[in-house]
Formats: sequence, structure tokens, C-alpha cells
Amino acid sequence: MNAEQKKQHAERLISDPTLREALDVIRDKAVGVFKHPTSSQEEIMEAHRMVRALDALETQLVSFIVDGKISEHRKREQHRG
Repeated sequence: MNAEQKKQHAERLISDPTLREALDVIRDKAVGVFKHPTSSQEEIMEAHRMVRALDALETQLVSFIVDGKISEHRKREQHRG
């Protein structure tokens, strides 16, 4: 899959309301662990890992979008000159 295709897929995923809701539910549950005073160290560590994993997923999707835009821009520049 080339950069432009990854960009298109990533844009669809990021804007998909069902996926957004699923990610938000997972993040909210993880953050809830931090707010609950009786959470164990293990629960806190797992919640921390979960939040970091969600952030990494979203960051990677944004990276695919940016890379695709750069690739598209470079192709337009090559065709002009």
C-alpha cells in the first residue's frame, strides 16, 4: 500500500464515528482507573499502558495522513517542473 492509499484509509478510520466512540470508551475507562482511589498499582499500570497504546495508534494514523499529503505534494511538484 502506498502513502496516498494509507492516507485515505487513515482519514476514513479517524473520521469513523464508531471507531472514535470505541476509542473514547476505552480511554474513558482507563482514565476512570486513575480517578478511582482504590485502584491497585497493577490496574493503574494497565490503564497507563492502554492510554499510551491508544495515543500511539492515533499518532500513527495521523502520521499516515501527513506522509500521504507530503507524497501527494511531491508528486504535484514533480508534474509541474
